Amino acid sequence: MPVTEKKYPEWVQKYRTRGTTVKKKGDSYYLYKRTSRRVKGKKYPQPVDTYIGVITPNGVIQSNKKKVSLTDAEVWEYGFSKAVWELCPDDWKKPLGDDWEDVLSIILFKQSPTSYIQRTRTIKKESDFRYQFAAQTASLSRRIYKTCGVGLEELHQLETIYLICLGKTEIISRIHEEQRELLRKIQVAFDMC
Repeated sequence: MPVTEKKYPEWVQKYRTRGTTVKKKGDSYYLYKRTSRRVKGKKYPQPVDTYIGVITPNGVIQSNKKKVSLTDAEVWEYGFSKAVWELCPDDWKKPLGDDWEDVLSIILFKQSPTSYIQRTRTIKKESDFRYQFAAQTASLSRRIYKTCGVGLEELHQLETIYLICLGKTEIISRIHEEQRELLRKIQVAFDMC
């Protein structure tokens, strides 16, 4: 029995050029780039179709979507850590001198083990310092409360704001309304890190 070629309307046919294929789904026509690749164990090369766009009587509407590999995706806690870092008062930093960033990183890591801080900084061990970290954490919370009206406990509601890294692309997850209100109250805006 001979293979019959599919018949498409004339306005679709003109886009069926060499190296492309058309697929119909419902009442819509879609244009794909067609190539092939060898697959071990197969006798002939196998077709590979890459989506180009939808065909309309007025032309092809190309897709601007890009495929993103999720195999290398990283998800980090962002909201709580970023807010504490931004709110960290100078009168807490000053007595620690050059150690303040390391001490704050350790506190954030202890409070939020998936903090994005460990993505951007090497976190040292508590034993590398002679500070009492419980006292430093309590002092930090009191001083943030004094300047902003919220302590570390209240800031923990920002923990469900995540930094999602897909290769070089970084996005911040959804921020819920109660979290937005807290961010407005403490005057912290989240830009990409």
